[in-house]
Amino acid sequence: MSAVLNWLSIGPLAWPSPAGLRRNAIAGVVVGIIALPLSIALAVAVGVPPIAGLYTAVFAGCIATVFGGSPYNITGPTAALVPLLAGVVLAHGPQALPIVGLMAGGLIVVMSVFRFGRLIRYMPGMVIVGFTAGIALSIAFGQLNNFLAVSGIDPSLEHFHAKTWDTFTHLDTVRWSTPLVGAGSLALLIATPKVPRLRAIPGPLIAVVVMTAIAWQFGVDTPTVASRYGDLPRDFPKPTLDFFDASLAFDLVQPAVAVAILAAIESLLSAVVADGMSTKPERHDPDRELRGLGFANLVSPIMGGIPATAAIARTAAGIRAGGDSRLTGVFHAATVLTLTLALGGLAGHIPMATLAAILIIVAWNISEAPEVMRFLRRAPREDLMVLVATILITLFFDLSFAIGFGVIISAVLLIRRLVSIPAAEEMLPDATGRVQQVSESLSEMIRHRPDIAFFTAQGMLSFHSAAAFEFELLGHGRNPLILRMKDVHHVDASGLLTLEGIIEHRQKSGGRIILTAIQPDVYPALHRFGIIKTLGPENVFEHTADAIRSIDAPHGHDAHPIMPLVGGF
Repeated sequence: MSAVLNWLSIGPLAWPSPAGLRRNAIAGVVVGIIALPLSIALAVAVGVPPIAGLYTAVFAGCIATVFGGSPYNITGPTAALVPLLAGVVLAHGPQALPIVGLMAGGLIVVMSVFRFGRLIRYMPGMVIVGFTAGIALSIAFGQLNNFLAVSGIDPSLEHFHAKTWDTFTHLDTVRWSTPLVGAGSLALLIATPKVPRLRAIPGPLIAVVVMTAIAWQFGVDTPTVASRYGDLPRDFPKPTLDFFDASLAFDLVQPAVAVAILAAIESLLSAVVADGMSTKPERHDPDRELRGLGFANLVSPIMGGIPATAAIARTAAGIRAGGDSRLTGVFHAATVLTLTLALGGLAGHIPMATLAAILIIVAWNISEAPEVMRFLRRAPREDLMVLVATILITLFFDLSFAIGFGVIISAVLLIRRLVSIPAAEEMLPDATGRVQQVSESLSEMIRHRPDIAFFTAQGMLSFHSAAAFEFELLGHGRNPLILRMKDVHHVDASGLLTLEGIIEHRQKSGGRIILTAIQPDVYPALHRFGIIKTLGPENVFEHTADAIRSIDAPHGHDAHPIMPLVGGF
């Protein structure tokens, strides 16, 4: 019971000093103001009413902050999930989104139970950069219809290239008013951060307020949130599970898994970035962070929200504003809820082109375009292939396929590089007469025993190196062979089988093989597999020098040099 209670325990919410409370309250309000227009814009990009994005910021944001493993992460609707969620809405309708969120939340909780948090941190860097850039391009081009108010397009189109071509073939339907609103919004979003007096005010808030006021005051003919989705509700939502449809849930397993994986990756990346920005020594707990994110995604659909994950930009904004505890996330959620209840009626006047402009800037920021260009110019060719392929598959096929392909091809390339590293290397004197792999005294002993074949094994004796390992060690006739295992720290079943085969082959041919300097973390595996017993205690030594002394030196002309390597197997 105590273990269960400890697992359910929330992150520390110790009451800070008055100065700390004020600092975190201000940071939370700042992030909440930033989150308000972004939450509306991201919900619209997904294809659901704006209120769903606001509810997500409120309830998912609060739950993830309280139960999560990072004191800095700000959770809510994010651009990273937009292509996945928009695809779900397009294929199954808006009613499928809360089901996906609920299933993804459960999967993330399971991931936390099995401690997958530490594993996700090993996602290849090129894959992360690739699918993030692909997501950014998808979001940016996906907002062209709202930015320009293109009409007559086919809403059933799913793939990037089809939707983009459809947009360009209907550009003749564009009227001047909406592109001007969009261009004005972009100008404000780009210019305001460069004005010293306006830097303290979030650019999206300035763009929304200014362009909404202009469009409303002058009666600009442009689509608005209300004209597309109606007025925003101003009541506190009631929890419900009426949306759940078991028959539909079976069709949503694949997108739920994709959402769970991507949300987990984004939250843990955000936590890593936050750790780097923080001046405190504490670091996030990845498994606790997944648990909090899972709870957040279980609660969000019940309260009318959509799937959520931590937002790196909002998290960074909170830290820059002085936030240094979970209270920043709590105040962020409270701010969004207060503004939604108090000003929800005014949100209906926001031009859709302004929201599109906000998302275009968000897409640019998350794309890390300068970093991508640097990789394209300077990254190794194989890594470049992973990056470009991940971007293209994200754009033209599916994000989950892109992640899977990127991880698999990265693993294949890693194995290919590992295979190129010799699994076993013969210890021979160099031009100076010195064996470089060992001490000077041991080198001298090896140099005076040309009748013994000396090899050192290195790295991991595993499936990727077993064949090369066998090739190196076979082919020395009946010469005694000493295999130094000091640099081997892992051996798997393939490696054990290979080593067993080499030992049996030499024993059948009348040759002696000795293992020396076996590492403590490798010896148990050799013992359990029966290799130590097969060798016999007389052929296992802690020190290579003792192994050399155990082999009688040949006399006179019987002494002979090591036979050269032959074809082998």
